[in-house]
Amino acid sequence: MARARLAADIIAERLDDQFPDLRIDLIGSTSLHGRALDATERPYEVRLRVAARADSAAVAAIIGDEVEALYTNGPAGGGGARKLVNEQVGIVSTLIDRSRVSTAVTIREWAGHAETV
Repeated sequence: MARARLAADIIAERLDDQFPDLRIDLIGSTSLHGRALDATERPYEVRLRVAARADSAAVAAIIGDEVEALYTNGPAGGGGARKLVNEQVGIVSTLIDRSRVSTAVTIREWAGHAETV
């Protein structure tokens, strides 16, 4: 756990200025609820996950390079890295003025069954 936190601190220090939405999870401890479920915080295995948004794939690749650099410039005990860049599709909730939406209810009946659409 201490090595994973040290690795997270190193990555945060190197990347925080470049990636304002940087997210670092300690999978096995903080990934699900933001804190360990085990109050003693002694999980048997912890994996570091680093993610952020970037304007291009080339800029996003910097994150993977920094994580990979932990092999030689980070705490001992790293167990592999996956440098993956994915395009993100965003969904935005919005409100539409009620007057611009038409509503209708249709009831269909057949052989004793009714269906509301």
